[in-house]
Amino acid sequence: MKISKEKRQFLKKELREYEKITPMTKEEREILYEWVADGNSVHENGAMACYEGGRPMDFLDVYREEEEIRRALDTMSYEEGSRYLLEEYGIDRDGVMTPKPPTYEELKKKANRLYRTCFLYWEVLVANDLREEAYEYVREHIDEEWPFDSFDWDITP
Repeated sequence: MKISKEKRQFLKKELREYEKITPMTKEEREILYEWVADGNSVHENGAMACYEGGRPMDFLDVYREEEEIRRALDTMSYEEGSRYLLEEYGIDRDGVMTPKPPTYEELKKKANRLYRTCFLYWEVLVANDLREEAYEYVREHIDEEWPFDSFDWDITP
């Protein structure tokens, strides 16, 4: 693709400024240079991913996230990787974008972990003489509506 001289100059200047404030490895620098040479800004990305406010994510931030995913997947079987992608990113390799309902054993394991977590928090409260404050807080807030109650979700097909 042909890039105008003005755009190429702008992109190179932007790249130099970005390099001054952004630490990166040699490999990241090479990939970034290729991206800019193809006529792209350092503040754009091919995935069209955006930060929370709606501003496009920098190319290098997306590249780093994708590399982290690739490294994680390298240590997993296909099934483990598929589960990881679905649970962490909502990506289903097989084309279905909704997670399968958890099995009884998975639910039991999560419930056990939550119970143990609550118990450990309780031990910290007691150790710091905050038992009464905790009881009072729970009594006052137990019936309050939450913005999203996870048990209201219907995950059956």
